[in-house]
Amino acid sequence: MQTLNKRKLTMAATAAVVLAFASGCSTTPAAPPSAALTGTSWQLADLGGQPAGKQSLQFDSSKGMVSGSGGCNSFTGAYQWSGKSLKMGPLASTRRACTDESASRQENAYLQALDATRTWQVEGKTLILSGDSGQVARFTAQ
Repeated sequence: MQTLNKRKLTMAATAAVVLAFASGCSTTPAAPPSAALTGTSWQLADLGGQPAGKQSLQFDSSKGMVSGSGGCNSFTGAYQWSGKSLKMGPLASTRRACTDESASRQENAYLQALDATRTWQVEGKTLILSGDSGQVARFTAQ
């Protein structure tokens, strides 16, 4: 009987340790802001102050590549960043025709905004891309 109680106590202690780690208890320092840029899938929230469609963006730090969807077509290309500076391109895109002319215009504007990006900033779950003339796009973490 005493052995059974020791086993229960050992199992309970083990479960408590596992739960503590699973709930996020850690002494590891927080990741730098750049980790949020590269470790997240981003969904376009607005483009130059206008509502967005289905555009997305992902950064692969292991390859130095950016990819995503322009709404109708997929794209990929290189990116370089240093501190808050960010440059994407050249970007290569598939060539499917958008079924809607407004979707085609928005996709072109989106790719131009990515090309015009010069700086980035993460605020909570929001990524803001800016160019020489100010904010070009705002994304939400997915």
